[in-house]
Amino acid sequence: MVAVLAACTGDNSASSERFVAGSALDSLPALSIAEGRLVCTATGADGCPLSSAVANRFDDGRVAVWEPGSEVRILDAKNPSGRAFGVSGQGTGQYAVALAVGPYQGGIAIVDGQRNRLLHYDDAGNFKREDVLPTPTPNAAPGFVGDTPVLQTLQAPSDSAVAHLKVELLTSQEERTGVTVLDVPVPWLRLRGDSAVSFTPFFPTSPVYSIDRDQTVVWAPGDSFRVERRGFKGAVKWTLVSDRQGLPVTERDIEIRRDLIYRTAARGQLRPGELDSMVAATASMHPVISGIVLESRGRVLVAGSIAPSRDSVEYLLLSNAGEPANRLTLPMRTHPLILSGDSLLVHRPTEGEPWELRWLILKSRP
Repeated sequence: MVAVLAACTGDNSASSERFVAGSALDSLPALSIAEGRLVCTATGADGCPLSSAVANRFDDGRVAVWEPGSEVRILDAKNPSGRAFGVSGQGTGQYAVALAVGPYQGGIAIVDGQRNRLLHYDDAGNFKREDVLPTPTPNAAPGFVGDTPVLQTLQAPSDSAVAHLKVELLTSQEERTGVTVLDVPVPWLRLRGDSAVSFTPFFPTSPVYSIDRDQTVVWAPGDSFRVERRGFKGAVKWTLVSDRQGLPVTERDIEIRRDLIYRTAARGQLRPGELDSMVAATASMHPVISGIVLESRGRVLVAGSIAPSRDSVEYLLLSNAGEPANRLTLPMRTHPLILSGDSLLVHRPTEGEPWELRWLILKSRP
């Protein structure tokens, strides 16, 4: 069942809210997945991301892919397997922890989170200069979306109040205030200053978003099936809602997450009873939406629930206008980075466990 409701925004532009039943989403045509070009396989010495890749697509078709703490790679038509960009290191002109990479002031810039510097390079990767960035705060993350500098922050309006996710567009990375394009609550998180005063659920529901080059933001609260595209000035272009629910949280999910947190926490980090308090704060359902990947001025890939006891995640593909078009399924540990036409760049483990960057081809089933 599909219902479209017309509404008016504050600036008198038309907006549409479309309801689609969960059963209709489950019946969308499924896409099959075929292997595409291998970009690289992580060996620990070649700069290919080992376990947590980040990507940014540039305006001219280039894609930057990196892992904080490792080297940046640029993919383009001449270098489909990527080329090392700049130098990863501790010295002047080198980046120790690349937090963000994007076109900037006629070249390419890298935000180094360890040295708190903005490194400027020409397009070939030759170092030009570096600037000191404003003193960072614990809950602020500078970045790039395409060639647009952005700043994401988590802030509470008052002591121990519910935190808000705030996204601002910056005129330069040297600034720490800009034009707010998204300001939404994170209901489970309360902050006193920069410190959390609430326990983190095992499977926290948090807003997810991505910014498009047509000056819109596509976002979802995560705790319900609601996807919205809005302009930078707040005008809602469309909203897609559904009665689809997240997957139920199982005892096995709790067991897997408890074990992971216990094994990876630093010595002395966990307080007595903290894991039990985190379990008590955990909802009975996983977030219904866990991520969004945008095709530039195009479609929207929406990730469903991610449950550690399951081996796959279901995705929905929406048109630029928010119309559900297809569904597809990927292994749980396959992380989509870039959507481009019928191609999807992913970071995933291989059978022998080294991770790889690879393009997958999305095909309609006969």
